[in-house]
Amino acid sequence: MIKKLSSYIRRIYKNTSYQNKLVLSSFILILVPIILLTTYSYYRNIQTVKTEAVSISELYLHQVQSSIDARITELANTAKFISRHQTVREVLEKSPGSVPIGEQIEDLNELDIIIANYLSSTNIYDIRLYVDDGFIYSDRNTITYNLDDINDFGWVEMFSEFYAVVYYTEPYEFTYISNNVRRIISAVIPIRNSSNFEQIAAVICVDMLEEDLLEIMAAADYINKGEILITDMDYKPLSIYTSLDNNHYPEIIDYIKKQKTNPVSTGITVIDNNIIGAAPLWNTWVLISIAFMEDMVATQSYLGLRYLLVIVSASIGVYIIAKIYAKQNSKRITNLAKQVRVAESGDFNVQCVVDSADEIGDLQTSFNYMVKKIYSLMQEQYDLGRDLNVMELRVLQAQINPHFLYNTLDLILWAARRGDMDQVSDIVIKLSKYYRLSLSNGDDYISLSDEIEHIRLYIGLQNLRFTKQIDLSVDMEESLKDYKIMKLLLQPIVENSIIHGITNSDIEKGEIYISAALESEIIHLSVKDNGIGMDQAAISKIMSYGEVHNKEYSKFGGYGLRNVIDRLRLYYSNEANIVISATPNVGTEINIIIPYKQ
Repeated sequence: MIKKLSSYIRRIYKNTSYQNKLVLSSFILILVPIILLTTYSYYRNIQTVKTEAVSISELYLHQVQSSIDARITELANTAKFISRHQTVREVLEKSPGSVPIGEQIEDLNELDIIIANYLSSTNIYDIRLYVDDGFIYSDRNTITYNLDDINDFGWVEMFSEFYAVVYYTEPYEFTYISNNVRRIISAVIPIRNSSNFEQIAAVICVDMLEEDLLEIMAAADYINKGEILITDMDYKPLSIYTSLDNNHYPEIIDYIKKQKTNPVSTGITVIDNNIIGAAPLWNTWVLISIAFMEDMVATQSYLGLRYLLVIVSASIGVYIIAKIYAKQNSKRITNLAKQVRVAESGDFNVQCVVDSADEIGDLQTSFNYMVKKIYSLMQEQYDLGRDLNVMELRVLQAQINPHFLYNTLDLILWAARRGDMDQVSDIVIKLSKYYRLSLSNGDDYISLSDEIEHIRLYIGLQNLRFTKQIDLSVDMEESLKDYKIMKLLLQPIVENSIIHGITNSDIEKGEIYISAALESEIIHLSVKDNGIGMDQAAISKIMSYGEVHNKEYSKFGGYGLRNVIDRLRLYYSNEANIVISATPNVGTEINIIIPYKQ
């Protein structure tokens, strides 16, 4: 069935007019790739958004963790500093029965000053000292409180279970002076009796407001909907900040509890499009964040649809314009291609009708001049019979290759059919300049900068034909730019590097490096590539002059290199030299040495 359908489509396509073929080709070449690219970009954007959402969640989680740890650390450090203050310890460890009232008043004043200093230099909300009820200031309820009050908080049981430097409380309500009720979190340090370690002589309590924690947690509300909470190690919620109408943390916590591994060590996890983050807080609490992926993705979906509509509309507009323009120009290019095929067969008496002064007309003019020049040079080859002219003609024929021109013009034709008129213009300009430099008005010598430009144009045209791109790097001394050298000296070497070296290799991108330097009245020219390279045996065959006509010789471009070597010797006698160095599967470097003549 598929075979019959394919045959039917081919038959219909063959019998369709050229104009309709151009319309169909434009539709496929323009619209289909855009749709595929847009679809691919959309899904890539969605994945990128999801990845970024996870990264942002992790970033904010760590930021909140660090901020809360810093505040808790401040609580702990403040409590430690006060507990280690010599004056504070001396006062709190005194026995009430042995301290006169006057001395107690002096002790209280000293405590007031010390506590006031700590409160003024920190972000602590309040500092409380629980002392023996035998002191007259034990029920002052500003900075000093009755030690028996700690029983109401359950701290005694906490102190008896384990001995730690600092104890942390869960958020709880405390009534300050003037019935000021606040929810606070405290860092607590017991001062134990020096004679009986089990007995608590006093307690230091450093407080921060729970609302301060909530402000830190609110900074993590980086999307429209989300929540963040602090739990104990059993995941019982202690403090919750949420932007949701209904809390989702119970089901999230149930999921976390079912996991075999400790979620505190896992960081960020995606559960049913929910981004769940967990991090420890002082090995006492767990910080948990909940964000929702669909909120971010929904925005990107809307933008993706708009993007798709804009691209499709633009594609239709480009297609219409390309159709009109291609209709006017494809016929001229087709006629020119026909003339190239005639020249390719060996008939160099062919001429194109120059019907415009644009780039295509310029190409027609260059083609006419080219075939005339080729025909003239071929006649000179037969008439003169001199070795120098023979080799120059071979090189010229190699560079002004009708097959190369045909392929290039065919490339122009297909670009026009696609409606890519910018590429058509670019190819035409490059090809015209290429052949103008190749011919160089019949001059035997051209400037080194013109030779480099000739190579640039050649590589530019080859990059349009082949999928494997080639980069050209040039390092030339400023004094050598206008120096006249034998024309087509470097171009055949570059051509060999591309055709025999780079295109036959497995590299993703070809690289050609050309350098020109002047040393002691000697010019050093180098052409280096990263192609397939060659072994020493192949180099020896190329450098040997014999009648070598085998596959191994032509595989590495031996004929082109041999031609360059012979012309060097004829032009510069024994003053010129060429050195080839290569490594298989690494690349080839060809160094040319010629005399510098004023």
